[in-house]
Amino acid sequence: MKKYLVGGAVRDMILRRANNDKDYVVVNSSVEEMLSLGFKSVGKSFPVFVHADMKGEYALARTEKKSGKKHFDFECFTKDVSLEEDLRRRDLTINAIAYDENSEAFIDPFGGLDDIEDRVLRPVSAAFKEDALRILRAARFRAELGEGWRFDAILKGYAEELKEELGEISRERIYKESKKAMQSKKPSLYFKSLLELGVLETVFPWIYELTKIEHDNEYHKEGSVFNHTMMAVDLCADENAKWAVLFHDVGKYRAFLEDGNFYRHYDAKILQSVFNDVQSSLSLSREELEVSKFFALNHHNLQNIFKNSMRASKIATLLSKIKSKKRLNSLLEATLADLDGRIGAKNELFFTKEQVAELWGQLKEADYGVDSETMSVEAIKSRIMHKQIQIVRNFIQIK
Repeated sequence: MKKYLVGGAVRDMILRRANNDKDYVVVNSSVEEMLSLGFKSVGKSFPVFVHADMKGEYALARTEKKSGKKHFDFECFTKDVSLEEDLRRRDLTINAIAYDENSEAFIDPFGGLDDIEDRVLRPVSAAFKEDALRILRAARFRAELGEGWRFDAILKGYAEELKEELGEISRERIYKESKKAMQSKKPSLYFKSLLELGVLETVFPWIYELTKIEHDNEYHKEGSVFNHTMMAVDLCADENAKWAVLFHDVGKYRAFLEDGNFYRHYDAKILQSVFNDVQSSLSLSREELEVSKFFALNHHNLQNIFKNSMRASKIATLLSKIKSKKRLNSLLEATLADLDGRIGAKNELFFTKEQVAELWGQLKEADYGVDSETMSVEAIKSRIMHKQIQIVRNFIQIK
């Protein structure tokens, strides 16, 4: 039995990036030998093992042969498979480097070390095309690694070939890869990469539509709604805020088709149409979806709260619709990102994020003195609104 560290752990070791996940390839072994050495089998589709006294996962060296159209339709072979044969089935050369921890030597049969030095994302072989999701994976790696990285011409060609298959990938797999990209420091690179590879329209048509709406006025000098959205999404740290910003202007193109302008882009019917399409191709969590819908409908008024440019009653009504502190923080961060994600943006705001959160807390915790047994519904609503207007006005005066 001989083991080699492989995959992301090796890549990130070379790039000096943190990575606590260790994956090993084991050559010259078998399932029977692994079990006899105290390993426990955890693999469903192919032989993967863990050991109580050893870190990481250990997979027998294997080759694969595609046996159907679905991503899991593969035949797996482990008998007499060499390390190089195992590495050849991987996606990108930067992920096809092995490391011998005993000799401290790299095994690099496909030029991954040179590609890391040159900052190139290049397929190991034509086997890359056996799973179209690898195009999204390549775009996600670029989002994680940075703008200095580029796609090899072969990978660009494969992206063109795989366009049709990309449209058939399950929404769960697309979401899983996209979520990883959204957790990177610069998620805009993921979407820009898909645009560069010519597949953004296939995978995320409602994001591609943003490239068709031009912005070049005193409020937006970024050139397009897509550019503004990409600038804004990179300003968010909160993950739900990133999703909210990504979708906040998705109604603009369809509003433009209906009216010849995009000013009704927060219309509920238009947005529902877009989000129906989003849900059919991206399995967002309930919280991600609800925060995104709320922000798409209300981002202009949330900006107006920060600017103190609408009536106290409207401020109170909007803030009262936000049910949790966590959701509030996501929406406020998204609002500030939307305001700041513009070329030459200079925003003079009346409230800070902390002050809006404080006002929300006062509205939520106030004693409204209502009695559902003796008061009518209309009387209760009137009393609550009167009290909320008082709270907002007093808060503005103190501020």
